Amino acid sequence: MGRILGFFGGTVLTGSVAYLTLQHFRQHRTQISQSLRNSRKLSESLLEPAYVPRAPEPRIERLSLTETLKDTWNWEVESMVRWMQGWDLVKARERFEETAANVVGSISK
Repeated sequence: MGRILGFFGGTVLTGSVAYLTLQHFRQHRTQISQSLRNSRKLSESLLEPAYVPRAPEPRIERLSLTETLKDTWNWEVESMVRWMQGWDLVKARERFEETAANVVGSISK
């Protein structure tokens, strides 16, 4: 009976010491974690500039749906005019002449 009680007592003692050690580590880890969080907040507040909210960008409000449609129409017309102005008529004519010559040449053969 002495061996069984000795084994049981050693198991209880070892388990108790392990449990108390883990509890101590858990509490210590929590304290260190809190300390690190506080240190990080302090260093961020010292190193980073204070947050300054930006003024909202000015917004142009439309008077009505018809004004919006007019603006959209004008934008489309302007973009079409810009596209036409950027169109090189000489190159377009040369491509057309080349294509026509190829068609006439293939028909004659």
